[in-house]
Amino acid sequence: MVVPRRNRGKIWLRRTHGLLGVVSAFNLLVLISTGFLLQHMALLRLDERVVSRRLLPGRYRQQDGESGVRADIVVADIHSGRMFGVAGALVLDGITLAWLVMLSTGLVMYFAKQGNGKKRKAWASGEEMNGDAEGVAHE
Repeated sequence: MVVPRRNRGKIWLRRTHGLLGVVSAFNLLVLISTGFLLQHMALLRLDERVVSRRLLPGRYRQQDGESGVRADIVVADIHSGRMFGVAGALVLDGITLAWLVMLSTGLVMYFAKQGNGKKRKAWASGEEMNGDAEGVAHE
């Protein structure tokens, strides 16, 4: 299938938008889940619970001892990306930039679609201001 040259940009924009949406959806799920846990930390008594070392990365908070790390600290570190050190923070920054690109491409697609509409063209030419939605001139 041959795509006309003028539509190639639209297709690339939609594919980029969709791919970034799928990739960043997992991160959004993690942020929503950990944000919920942080919001209800006292109710869930996370400061009284410990996450086992078996579930955590080997070098993560070794100063906290062999038994594990308090759950509230683990949740906050997952939420901020600190659990995985500098690499985690960089990945989180990359995903934040992906969200910015998604927002931008979504706005471009939305306004491009609005620009193709009959109503938008009529408004731009001043025809709709005369009460004529069809664009027929009345004398």
